Amino acid sequence: MGVIATLLPLDRCLQRVHGAVRGQHTVTPCRGWDELIAACGREPVHLAVFDLYADGAASFERVRQLRTRFPRLTLIAYVVATPQRARDLFDAGRAGLDGLLLVDLDDSPQAVRAVVEQAEARGVAALLRHRLAAIDSAARDAILIVITRAHMRLTSHRLAETLSISKTTLLEKLRLERLPAPQKLIGWGRLIVAGQMLDDPKRSADGIARALDFPSGSAFRNMCQRYVGATPLEIRERGGARFVTAQFLRAIGRAELAHGLEEQDPA
Repeated sequence: MGVIATLLPLDRCLQRVHGAVRGQHTVTPCRGWDELIAACGREPVHLAVFDLYADGAASFERVRQLRTRFPRLTLIAYVVATPQRARDLFDAGRAGLDGLLLVDLDDSPQAVRAVVEQAEARGVAALLRHRLAAIDSAARDAILIVITRAHMRLTSHRLAETLSISKTTLLEKLRLERLPAPQKLIGWGRLIVAGQMLDDPKRSADGIARALDFPSGSAFRNMCQRYVGATPLEIRERGGARFVTAQFLRAIGRAELAHGLEEQDPA
């Protein structure tokens, strides 16, 4: 079970986060920025949800502190949207936020859960982003997209459309970089995110299969065996997302990056 630290002065926002994660994570409420930062240093916090305006003005400096001190922490802002705050919300992405929730506009339990899951997927993508800096930018973006959008029903056509290139061009760029064809790449993206979800011992293989829209738990287990030669339980025991990511790097002929990943932060 992961730990989510929150700084949410509005009680209804805190209750919506509780309702969205429904026991899948421990929620640690904080009363101020200093308490939030302390909690992230003291507990195994993997995600922070906060009101940017907890002190009255947008606290981008506090966001930068969190990003600098805890680079693997996933950050989600949960704010009341007003016309006066429009520019601040535009700047939020550049401040290093992974997700944004707007009070009473897009914060149903389903929406909160979706933003949490998508933001966590972006955190997993960070394992690969700088390691693939040398490859073609469109090919690299394709890899990051299949991870960050693993919860969606991506297709080869939709992936090419998101990259603003033709499917033929996408196929060629992936081929030149010795990467899998689009459909198999999409499968890898789903498995990498599944590996992250397996880090939570309370998540079952069947539950992960449903969350990632696999046809069944058996289909998910079969893909684990085909791609990484391990069961979901073995993936969990070997390091979750980090293990699957290393196996992906080996599959695309970049074993040296896989070794670096494992040595930098072993499971």
